[in-house]
Formats: sequence, structure tokens, C-alpha cells
Amino acid sequence: MQSPSHKLLTSNIWKLYLLKVSKWFMLFMPIIVLFYQSNGLSLQEVMTIQAVYSLAVAIFEIPSGYFSDRLGRRNSLMIGSILITIHFIVFSCSYTMGGFMIGAVAGGVGGSFISGTDSALLYDTLTRLKREKEYLKLEGKTYAISTFSEAMAAILGGWLAHQYGLRIPIYGQVGIASMGILVAWSIVEPPSQEVNQQTTWSDILKIVRHAFIDAKLLRWYILIGAWIGAATHLLAWFTQPYLENIDFSEQSIGLLWAGLNLTVAFVAFYAYRIYQVASSKLLLILIIIGLTVGYIILGLYGLEYWGLGLALIFMMYAWRGIATPVLKDLVNQQTPSNMRATVLSLRGFLIRIIYVISAPYLGYIADVFTIEEAFLIMGVIFGIVGIIIVLLISTLKR
Repeated sequence: MQSPSHKLLTSNIWKLYLLKVSKWFMLFMPIIVLFYQSNGLSLQEVMTIQAVYSLAVAIFEIPSGYFSDRLGRRNSLMIGSILITIHFIVFSCSYTMGGFMIGAVAGGVGGSFISGTDSALLYDTLTRLKREKEYLKLEGKTYAISTFSEAMAAILGGWLAHQYGLRIPIYGQVGIASMGILVAWSIVEPPSQEVNQQTTWSDILKIVRHAFIDAKLLRWYILIGAWIGAATHLLAWFTQPYLENIDFSEQSIGLLWAGLNLTVAFVAFYAYRIYQVASSKLLLILIIIGLTVGYIILGLYGLEYWGLGLALIFMMYAWRGIATPVLKDLVNQQTPSNMRATVLSLRGFLIRIIYVISAPYLGYIADVFTIEEAFLIMGVIFGIVGIIIVLLISTLKR
């Protein structure tokens, strides 16, 4: 089989940008919690649906990553895009928690097929083009495009919800998600440097063993990446109810959501430059401190001084923009090509497991007590565990 040309492989880069747009132009995101609540759901039930989504991602995260490593990045991206489209079709027709659960499962499985595969495709493409040193820059750029798309969608989605109702952005999302199917279909499969078509569970267990037992530094990079990823994921889902608590309208939430994601986009775009002047250890410490302090102060003063609360959320989103591309690059540096998507999926798997365990409980705390107490609990637990992991990484790098 003839290898694809340099030009065709290079086209994967801009196609990945389009795929990110189709996935992250989320009209529904700034109003999704309000949408659920308009259908009679409590915040705990909202977080339970998201936990089901995360559990579906988690269950299929590693098998789908292995599928991507063995049977192709393109095939994995196509399956994921189709399932995500089904997810929004089901959501657009649902009015009960049961319907939303079904849609969440479809979306979670679809998300698992894309999670890790997109980054692995980019890294493998750049390796074949002998441009792998550009990975951090381009990963930051793709992440910036993702968050910029979410920002623009937030403005439009908030306006649509305010003018025409909370369900209209969900209808629009069906068309946007379906565009991802066409983009995934056009992806060019980069030739793997190491080909192994066996698809057995024993092979998956060997990769897991390599990631968590044999490669000690890789293990802790995966764990700190998952811990930080879970912390920022929880922040995204608790920001909307926080804004509702301080009486922001749907349109105002959309505009603020746009601002938050533009912040992430800007910082992620320049993350590679920050990485050039700061060590990975220093960046990890600063990220842990920034997110911990942000959560704790939100918990203590977030509702009383909402201007301070908004400033802290913007700061935490900025750290998110640095953390995602840097942590993926650290994992990629330690991972062989033939297991890259699987290893990246391990990180996604752990993010979802942490979310499944914590989100319903924190939603219950916010319902029964206050959202401030939920923030405070997040900050204390995240800070303690995060600092321990960074210290363990430091002992291995001496």
C-alpha cells in the first residue's frame, strides 16, 4: 500500500481544526444546566446525567483508544462523530431524565472514540512529516481553536435561548455535529511506525501495565493530567449554576461563557512560549496552586463578592489553557507511537472516573447546602492530592 503524500498528510492538520470546530461549537453549553432545570431536574440530577455521560466515556475510553491504535485514527473519529450526532438528536427530542440518560450514553461513547485519537492523529501526522517538535505549538493551537469555537457558540447559543427558548440551541447542535462526520471521513490515515493488527484484551493490559507500572514517570504524568483535567471539568459544570445564583440572564451567561473560552483560547495558543521559559515542574506547581486558591476563595467569598468570583473563574480558565496542551505533550514524550491513543485515553478515562465519583456528591452539597461549600470542598481535596502527585514527580526527575 502506497504511503499518502506529504500534501495529503499535511491536510490532516487543518481537518483536525475543522473537527475541533464541529465538536466544540457548542450552542447548548452556556445554557445546558438551565435547559435541564427547565425540564424539572435538580442540580444533583443534572450532575448525575453528566456522571452517566462520563461513565460511558470511561467504560469505552481505553477500548476505543486501542481501537484507534490498531484499526485506524480515521475509523475511530468517524464512529465518534456519528454517535455524538445521535446524542444531540436524542437530546432534542427528550423531556425526561430517562431520555437525557440515553442521549448521554450515546454522546459518552462517541466522545470516547474521539478522546485521545485526535491528539494521537496530530502527533503521528507530525512525526511522519518530521515536524514532531511542532506538536506542543499545534496542540495549543487546536485547543485554542476549540475554545474560540465554544466562545463564539456561547454568544449565539445564549442569544438563541434568550430569544427563542432553551431548546433551540439543541436543535442547532444536531446540524453542527453532523458536519463532523464529513470531516472525519476526509481524514488521511498516517502510516504507523509499528504495525500490530492483533486486538486482544491481553495487549490492552500490557499497555496499561507499561503506563502505570513500567514507566513510572509516565504514570504520574497521566495521573496529574487526569486530576487537573477533572478539576477544570468540574469548574465548567459549576460555573453556570454559580452565575444563576448571582442573577445572570441566559444572554449574559452566553457572553461571559464566550469571554471565559476566549481566555482559554488565547492562553493555549501561547502555551508553547510559556513552556519555553518555565520548567514543567514549575508550571505544574503554579497550576495546582492557582486552581486550589481559586476554588477555596470562591467557596469563602464567591457569592458575597461576585466580582471577585468572576475574576477567579477567569484566572482558573487561564490555567486550564496552559495545562491541557502542556500535560498532553508530557505524556506524548513518554509514549511509543503504537500505544499513544490508548495511553492518552487512560488520562481521559481517569478524568471521567473522578468526575463520576465526585459530581453527583458535589451537586448534592450545592442543592442541600450552598454552591460555596461545594467549591470549598473541591479546593481542599484538589490541592492536597495535586501537591502530593507533583512531589512524587519531582522525586523521579532528580
